[in-house]
Amino acid sequence: MISAEMRILTAARRLFFERGFSDVSTDLLAREAAVSKATIYRHFENMTDILRRLTELETAGISGTEQPKVETRAELEVALTQFGLRLLNFLNASDTIEFGRVIHEEARKNPDMGQAFFLAAYGKTHETLVRIVQEAADNSLLTLTATPQEISEDLMALFTGSGMKRAMLCVCDAPYDGIDRNVERAVHTIMAVYGTKD
Repeated sequence: MISAEMRILTAARRLFFERGFSDVSTDLLAREAAVSKATIYRHFENMTDILRRLTELETAGISGTEQPKVETRAELEVALTQFGLRLLNFLNASDTIEFGRVIHEEARKNPDMGQAFFLAAYGKTHETLVRIVQEAADNSLLTLTATPQEISEDLMALFTGSGMKRAMLCVCDAPYDGIDRNVERAVHTIMAVYGTKD
């Protein structure tokens, strides 16, 4: 049996796609999830909290199940490559693109919702990459001429390029047609700039 929390999140996801964030009321969500409003508020503070939790669930796969071991240059390259592949495969999914479009549209009307989405999606993903970079630096695999946060942000930008901008503006259906190539190029660039020389 599906828990009340998961019924709420499943219904919220569907309704956000169908109607947009601001047009989903707690009354409608309660009806669609077959729960009371009190049950919604027992699990979540408000609709923005529901969006935050939903986003965390959606993006959890990007970070991987556990912190990768990065004690050698080869392990670091594998960890960064796997991270990049998970990220771009996630971003390339049609549901992700459509959800991103809904969020971008809604964020203008509701900046708090936009911030919650950003922190839950980008923030958590970025933290994972920062940990990998920091561990690599601790193991003398990267020379930090910038902070781990800045290096991670640079790498995220290299991974994603302009693909998501094109997708959000409906220029293309799938932002990445050469995922392996994009990831390999990004990892190579970061290693060339920050990797310690043997």
